[in-house]
Amino acid sequence: MAPLHPAVAPSPEVLRQTGLRSQVPLWMPWPVPSGWLLSGLRVAGDEHSGPVAAVLALSGPNPLVVDPLDPRSADVVLVSEQPGVGLAERLAGLGGLDPGDVDARGAPDLKLSVGGHDTPMWALDTDGAVAAYVGEAAGIWLWAIAWPQTALAVLLEQFELRDVRDIETLPDLPFGAMSPRLG
Repeated sequence: MAPLHPAVAPSPEVLRQTGLRSQVPLWMPWPVPSGWLLSGLRVAGDEHSGPVAAVLALSGPNPLVVDPLDPRSADVVLVSEQPGVGLAERLAGLGGLDPGDVDARGAPDLKLSVGGHDTPMWALDTDGAVAAYVGEAAGIWLWAIAWPQTALAVLLEQFELRDVRDIETLPDLPFGAMSPRLG
């Protein structure tokens, strides 16, 4: 079982240091969607071998406020993890280790551009308050989890997920208050 570290506020230095130590990609939207902020970072792994799971949280305006009762703000977390870690399952409220009930034989529910490649993502059954999609990128589980479900519309915009480890110089990035979704 990989130890879970407390969530930290991201900064260029924290992102760079985490990327240097990580065994898994640290996915970040490139560019960061307009109006959205990087709002937390959490990893699982030991100090010797580095993170085996990495979570980057983003917070911003809910892109599809349909009903006046819909929340005006939204959170999205991007998780990369090795099989058997279970951090993304926990964040999505699913309670397992891996997304074993995904039927990847059917058509994907959405595709994201990840590291320059179209990456198929499949929806998981959730309680309805959260949307969770899973796929595979760079040989590692990739999860996109959103609160509320309508926040996933931001994932369909024209941006690419890039691994922080592959970005030589991080530009000025928008950082915000810690996301409550990393708990």
